[in-house]
Amino acid sequence: MTQPELAPRSLRDAEIDAATGEIRASLVADDRKRKAGGIAFAAVALAAIGAVWFIKQGDGTDARANTEHTVAERKPVPKLNAPEAATVQPVGAAKETPAPTPATVAQEDDALRAQREQMELQRREQERRMLEARMKSSIIPPNTGAQPSHTVEAREQLDGEKQHMVADARAPQDANSRFARAVSGNGVAVSRANRLVDLEYKVLQGKLIEAVLEPRAISDLPGMICANVQRDVYGAQGRVKLIPWGSRVCGTYNAELRKGQDRLFVVWNTLRRPDGVQVAIDSSGADQLGTAGMGGRVDTHFAEIFGISAMLSIIGAGASTMGVGSMDQQNSASYYRQSVTQAAAQTSQQVLQPYANMPPTITVPAGSRVRIYVNKDLDFTAVEKTASLEAAEARGDGVLFIQ
Repeated sequence: MTQPELAPRSLRDAEIDAATGEIRASLVADDRKRKAGGIAFAAVALAAIGAVWFIKQGDGTDARANTEHTVAERKPVPKLNAPEAATVQPVGAAKETPAPTPATVAQEDDALRAQREQMELQRREQERRMLEARMKSSIIPPNTGAQPSHTVEAREQLDGEKQHMVADARAPQDANSRFARAVSGNGVAVSRANRLVDLEYKVLQGKLIEAVLEPRAISDLPGMICANVQRDVYGAQGRVKLIPWGSRVCGTYNAELRKGQDRLFVVWNTLRRPDGVQVAIDSSGADQLGTAGMGGRVDTHFAEIFGISAMLSIIGAGASTMGVGSMDQQNSASYYRQSVTQAAAQTSQQVLQPYANMPPTITVPAGSRVRIYVNKDLDFTAVEKTASLEAAEARGDGVLFIQ
């Protein structure tokens, strides 16, 4: 019985040992697999790092080579005035950045060019504003840089004007002092003389022509007037009669008068001689004493203005006091009278206003003696020389004197 019991136990132990050996073998195999996998992973990582490093080194050399062969030599960029334009980068950052390609270099050049243009525009705008401020202000800062000649002259002229303004501000400010400063320091005007020829055939400026008014002139409306010359007018040398008596002068008068004006302003336009010769004189008229304008009867319309005003006042006062007793109280009738009074006052103002602004009326009767001051030189040379030649030919003298 002992033999059979031991046989099964030894088999179990053998099976247990076999199973234990298999487990240990599997554990050892797994451990070896893990170690091999870690070594393989490390090798792959090292290979990848080496490949990346090699690629970077190759790209850097190719980019530098391409840059050396394709990019032209760049001119040095001038320093910018703006502090934010120049940026300083650390050495490490400069080493880490890749070399620029032609596209990036062109973009950087465009950006720098645009920035320089913008800075130039800002500088010009600042100079313009400073110049405007100098022109407006009374204090001009000194200029240390060289300026063009026209700028220097303009600045000197501006300095002189500023000094003159400062001197005027410090000087007395009464009316006489201002007038003295206004007329002082002016250069003497030069009027060059010239010689007048054919004086015997010319009526010079300032000559007096006496005439008699034909129709009367009334200032209510503008109109035309004429006058007859009553005395002969000779040339400047007093030998040749240029404007004979009986000549006719025509002109116009101004009908726009103001309060207190008692003279009529006349402009004589044309002078026509009996022989058909006419000339434009465009001269102003005067009275017998030489005063500008023509005097006459003045109607100020005093009676009309104050008569209508008194009539309207009486109407308004009568409307307000009609049927009113001393013991009357405020009622509808009193309000009615007050309304009528206000309406009458407003109506009187509307009616009186045109009469209050009525200008005076000046009447210059017919036959009034007037004088005309010639405002320009009247030249009868062509007409008189032709007339003298025709008269000599008609007489048959055979002798012609030519000046």
